[in-house]
Amino acid sequence: MKASFVSSSAMQSTLRLTISQSQTKLLQASTEAATGVYSDIGVSLGSGAAKSVNLTNAISLTDALTASNSIVGLRMDASQTALSSLKDAGDTLVSNLTALQAGQDSTSVAVALQAANDTLSQLISTANTSVNGEFVFAGTNIDETPLTDQSATVTAAISSALSDYATSLGKPVNELSGDEITSFITGTIEPMFSESAWTDPANGWSSASSNSMTSRISENETISSSTSANSEGMRYLALASVVISSLFGQDLGADAKSAVASKAISYASQATSGIVTQQSQLGLSQERLEKANDALDARSTLYQGNLVDLQGVDVYEASTLVNQLQTQLETAYTLVSKLQQLSLVNYL
Repeated sequence: MKASFVSSSAMQSTLRLTISQSQTKLLQASTEAATGVYSDIGVSLGSGAAKSVNLTNAISLTDALTASNSIVGLRMDASQTALSSLKDAGDTLVSNLTALQAGQDSTSVAVALQAANDTLSQLISTANTSVNGEFVFAGTNIDETPLTDQSATVTAAISSALSDYATSLGKPVNELSGDEITSFITGTIEPMFSESAWTDPANGWSSASSNSMTSRISENETISSSTSANSEGMRYLALASVVISSLFGQDLGADAKSAVASKAISYASQATSGIVTQQSQLGLSQERLEKANDALDARSTLYQGNLVDLQGVDVYEASTLVNQLQTQLETAYTLVSKLQQLSLVNYL
C-alpha cells in the first residue's frame, strides 16, 4: 500500500483561489440582485451590448426632450396667463371709455384717465414677465427687458404736435372738431406706435425681437414657443392708453373728446382682438407640445421595457446565488482557519 501526501500549503493555496473567485462572483451577484441588471453588460450580452447602448442613448434623448419640454410648457403657461390679464385690462378700458362717451363729466373723465394709466402700467409690467430668468415676451432676445415706458416722451411729442396741428388749421386747440382730432390721431399718433417706431433703438418702447422662440419638442418637430411684445395687440393697447392720457389732458371741446374716446375704443378693441390671436397661436403650440409629450412618454416606456428585457436578470436567482456564495465563503474561511491551526507539535 502506498501513502499519498498533500501539503497544507497546497490546500491553503487552493482555498485562497476558491475564496478569491467566490468573492468576485459574490460582488457580481450582489450587484445584479440589487440593480436587477447584469453587472457587466459587455460580458453578459456580447454583441447585444451595442443594442443596449442604443436603447440607453434613446432613453437619455427622450428624457432630455421631456425635461426641455417642461421648461417650454412653463414659459407658454406664463405667457397665456399674462395675455389673459392684458385682455381683461383691455376689456375694462373699453368699458370705461364707453361710459365716457355717454357723458363727459369730471368723474367719468377722471375714471377714464385712471383706467388708461392703469392699463399702460399693467402692459409694461406684464410684458416684462420672466420665467427662469428669461423674458417670455422678448422674442429671441430672452435676456433683454422687453418694454420701457416712453409715455412721458410720447405725450410731450403729442402735445407739441397737436399745437402745431391746430395752428396749421388756423384755430385754437379747443375749437378742433371731432373729425379734425380723428385725423390728427390717425395721421400723427398712430404712426408713433408702428412696429418700426415701437422698436426704434433710440426712442422706441421695445427691446424685444419680433421673432418668436423656436423649440424642439421631439426628434423631428419644432414649435413656435413664445410671442413678442412687438405684437399688434400690445402696441395698440399702449396706443389706446396714450391717446386717452395725452389728449384728455388737452383743452378739447366736447365733440373732440367724444371722437378721442371713440378712437381709443377702436384701438383697445383691436388690441384685445390681437391678444386673443396671440393666445390662439400659443394654444396651438401648447396642444402640439402636449401630444409630443404623450408620444415621448410612450416611447420611453417602450424603450425601458426593451432595455429591461435585454439587460434584466432574475433577481430571485441572483439572491439565491448570493446566499450560496456566502455559505461557500464561510466554509472556505473555516477550512483555512483549521489548516492554519495544524502543527506537528500537536502530534509529538
